Amino acid sequence: MSFVKKYFQEESDAPAPLIATSRTRVRFEEVDSIGIVWHGRYASYLEDGRMALGDMYGLSYHLFKEHSVAAPIVQMHLDYKKTLRFDEQITIETSLHWVESARLNISYIIRNSAGDIAASAYTVQLLTDFAGGTIFITPLWLEEFRAQWRAGKWSTL
Repeated sequence: MSFVKKYFQEESDAPAPLIATSRTRVRFEEVDSIGIVWHGRYASYLEDGRMALGDMYGLSYHLFKEHSVAAPIVQMHLDYKKTLRFDEQITIETSLHWVESARLNISYIIRNSAGDIAASAYTVQLLTDFAGGTIFITPLWLEEFRAQWRAGKWSTL
């Protein structure tokens, strides 16, 4: 197995990251002329992972919209380790890391069909209103989500 960077420093009293695993298949439109996934397509795999995480823990895009909050990505980093190929089944492990501020720190591991790490990545999303103004104080509904997380609501998943 390949070494995976630890992108976010975990506080000693922080709850464990929330993790979701999703699977997808490399489609023809995602590969270049020699049949390997074009590097720009990996951002879509991260999106698949974020959606699976939101679905699993009730932190969906719909919830953000319902509360008039956006969460644009302000940082994205990818480390490529192995190529992915057309028609390959891949797994995306997505982890939401605890943070006290009004942001989302998410890391990803993308594995090929053999289970080898093909890429690792992270994104940072800041909370904004729909006009693009930064939200500095975490909204109450997200604080309630974090209280449930700290209390171990999802520790058995």
